[in-house]
Amino acid sequence: MENISHIAVPYSKALFEFALERDAVESVYKDMQALTSLCKSNRDFLLMLKSPILKTEKKQKILIAVFKNSVSEITRGFLKIITAKRRESLLPDMAIAFVELYKDYKGILTTIVKTAVPLTEDLRKEILKVMSTQAKGKVDLVEEIKEELIGGFVLQWKDMQYDASILNQVNKMKKGMAMINLYKKGF
Repeated sequence: MENISHIAVPYSKALFEFALERDAVESVYKDMQALTSLCKSNRDFLLMLKSPILKTEKKQKILIAVFKNSVSEITRGFLKIITAKRRESLLPDMAIAFVELYKDYKGILTTIVKTAVPLTEDLRKEILKVMSTQAKGKVDLVEEIKEELIGGFVLQWKDMQYDASILNQVNKMKKGMAMINLYKKGF
């Protein structure tokens, strides 16, 4: 999982298990995706969740107004419980953790590929082919452009990383040169 609060994970697991029991995993998954998207795109919403000044009742009213007709009854109940327990600042992490639990449950492997330039269709297909050997099911490919990589790519999945970027090679060369200089000084 991404860098999320360890406190958020048990809440997400409880929500996932409850949704599973109620045969509502798909709808709650969509709700958590929407919550994640809202937190990423709306800084004011995120600040409201983390605000120590706003009272719990006010936050509950805001959450109900925002998600009134767009989320399932289970998600509305979850949001109410989380704000009552004053854990609303962890909602973004809970949503991310829920999405990861869902993907694990469905056998979906999230793979992040970072490149200096956009991937070609052929390269995208090749990466999906290679990563499908690591997955139990489908591969969810997330593409990120990081110009500082100069060239090459970085692949990340689960807790693994393969770095074939030019930036990585340059950094290795710098370390090697520093070691050479270290040995020469002592000679």
